[in-house]
Amino acid sequence: MSNEFLTGIAYPHPFDDLAVQLCESAAREICILSPRLDHEAFDNPDLVDAIGVLVRSSRQTRVRILVSDARALVTRGHRLLQLARRLPSLVQIRKLAEHPQWKGETIVICDRDGVLYKPADSDHDSFYEPSSRASTRRHLELFEELWRHSVQDVELRSLSL
Repeated sequence: MSNEFLTGIAYPHPFDDLAVQLCESAAREICILSPRLDHEAFDNPDLVDAIGVLVRSSRQTRVRILVSDARALVTRGHRLLQLARRLPSLVQIRKLAEHPQWKGETIVICDRDGVLYKPADSDHDSFYEPSSRASTRRHLELFEELWRHSVQDVELRSLSL
């Protein structure tokens, strides 16, 4: 994994490729914060493969995904939702209606070392910092705070027939 700090990254591409790179480098944990878990950036077979490899590598791994709107995930289908339904103890998707600290940004966090960040109001101002504990810590603290206020969404659970 490179140490370079990249700015001005376009969304959804190449943001999606950098998300895959970051997730491929994870050893223990991936956290994803995204208002809608956009299909263009996150419904990606390479991303699902990277996350699948991580969660199957050890019992100590975990993947947490936080969204504010789950309708498109459920109605259109989503590879990450399928993975979470297959491995619910390892890949969790939760919903956060709103929170004063969340401005709608999209963040992918790898372990405690790497972060990919997109501000809510821009598709061209994302940044990628694959190895910065200081930057990652700030974003992880926000994620943890939002996760504490999130809820399980019945729409995201697997439907048993």
